[in-house]
Amino acid sequence: MTYPLQSGSDPDRLLRARSPKPTSEPGNNPVLKRVTAMLRRLAAQSGGKAFCLIPPDGHPIHFNVGEEPAFTVRVHRQSALNALASLDALTIAHAYIDGDFDFEGDLLAAFAYQERLSDFHPAIYLWRRLQPILVGRPRLNPSWIALHYDADNAQLLAADATWHTYTPGIYSSENETLEAGADCKLQFAFEALCLGAGQHLLDVGCGWGGMLRYSGRRGVKVTGLTLSRRQKEYVDRKIAEEQLVAEVWYQDFFTFEPAGQFDAISMMGVIEDLSDYRAVMRSLSRWLKPGGRVYLDFAAERKRFNTHSFVTQHIWPGTFRMVFLPEFIEAVRESPFELMRVDNDRRNYHLWARGMYERWMTYREGIEAAHGQRLWRTFLLLYAGVAATMNRPSHTATAYRIVLQLPIDSDGKFQSSKALAVVDVIRKLVRAIRDRLLGLWSKLGRAVI
Repeated sequence: MTYPLQSGSDPDRLLRARSPKPTSEPGNNPVLKRVTAMLRRLAAQSGGKAFCLIPPDGHPIHFNVGEEPAFTVRVHRQSALNALASLDALTIAHAYIDGDFDFEGDLLAAFAYQERLSDFHPAIYLWRRLQPILVGRPRLNPSWIALHYDADNAQLLAADATWHTYTPGIYSSENETLEAGADCKLQFAFEALCLGAGQHLLDVGCGWGGMLRYSGRRGVKVTGLTLSRRQKEYVDRKIAEEQLVAEVWYQDFFTFEPAGQFDAISMMGVIEDLSDYRAVMRSLSRWLKPGGRVYLDFAAERKRFNTHSFVTQHIWPGTFRMVFLPEFIEAVRESPFELMRVDNDRRNYHLWARGMYERWMTYREGIEAAHGQRLWRTFLLLYAGVAATMNRPSHTATAYRIVLQLPIDSDGKFQSSKALAVVDVIRKLVRAIRDRLLGLWSKLGRAVI
């Protein structure tokens, strides 16, 4: 796989771009014939860039003839043709992860076709909703988080080299580095929270310590929360090396009970995993001092539940979902918080993911040697997919930076409707019964053993 496509002033290449492309026919392979016909319709309907399919026989088939192919799909095995024939995003992703085919050229151009693929997997969708109800999120969150974040810190090879932020920076131009964007974003968050030396920051989902270290170097005491043991080990080392007044807890958000309140709270790329916005607001209002602020940044979707099956199976399982802004704003409205600032972050999100994708491509050989080909391919699909998603003309996905404040004279009350209050009581009762039954089941299991 190569990235990006060769570009330059090669006259032969320019002549080839203006000439008709040789196109082979799919021969007698019935699956290849079906794939070719389906891809021709897909190319015609989507208006995407030209591309080339090279089946196992080696004879290229061109789509959107007349343009230089932006990418090539090189098929190694018949199973890849079967996957392509399904036009199902998850099936095609599995074939790629298994090495049944490769992309060559601009993978972001290939992802422009993703919206035309199906993603109908009701069993995955139902189980991701049902499992936390049956078992409880605190029991599931550690394994859910570990799937992506305990990957031996491989993500650091793609992130900015200074702070290792795993959320978008703020970029002043299309070509600004990840490092410059991370500096700008952390400065923005620090100033938005009105932080100063001697104050105490709670950094929820502290990742590899970007906001924790940035704030700690400026005299702020920081408590970080994470459910990744690899992240905790890494940040603990950084705290010791830089002699910061900070600590990291291996701790679930929903069971966290701090001894005191905080001056400010940061949540960078976290609320997508939490997803229960009303419960989040109740916790934040208890943990924050009156007059304090909360900084959040997150990806958002137009639909309430629109998480791709690939993401649920391979990246962020369980209740992860991009934020549905109307539901989030309603949770803020019910809470004692005031909405101080909203910034659209979609372009920054695209540039950040594109930068991660480019670096991941650059370090392919080393990553595959250290972590294996499957991990490299899985994360490549993630970074390229996010970059393409945040650059769609349909703008079905976007991102935001938001600042909340708990007024200094707030009474701390929530303005929930009577119907929601009843729902909350029922949910607490169901959780209590579930936890009691699971406790009894656990005791019975130990007794049998």
